[in-house]
Amino acid sequence: MDKLRALTAYLLDRQLVPAEQLDSFAEQVSLTLVWKPEREGLRLGAMRYRAVIILERLADHPGRLMALVGSWLENNDQDRDGLPDPVFDVEQMDPDLADVELSVEFVEPLHLAEDPAGEIEAFGQRWAFVPFDLWVAEHGEVIHG
Repeated sequence: MDKLRALTAYLLDRQLVPAEQLDSFAEQVSLTLVWKPEREGLRLGAMRYRAVIILERLADHPGRLMALVGSWLENNDQDRDGLPDPVFDVEQMDPDLADVELSVEFVEPLHLAEDPAGEIEAFGQRWAFVPFDLWVAEHGEVIHG
């Protein structure tokens, strides 16, 4: 749940509330199996989950929080096709304070690397779970003939 950890750290860095007033967790976690061979191993599938971030006694404009979340998603989770927009449940405590519950869905790929000592068995081989960094080409050239 790398995206949840990264978004949580980003919001903590913005000091919207003290750290003890921010909580984050995942719920409704599901796995879509793909089992697709790739250059560096095997794509197991995709983990989909709802990230929930709760900010207690937010004394800032909720619009600032929305702008920060939108900006983070634009820069860190650009492939959101088919995912719903974030939901902000704002409970106004008094004119200056609000409790805010942010819900945002994420999808993260899961990958395995071939490893003779790996704990995962599939397709007659042993595999190890590995973190995955997707490298995307920003420039390319097609030569024909």
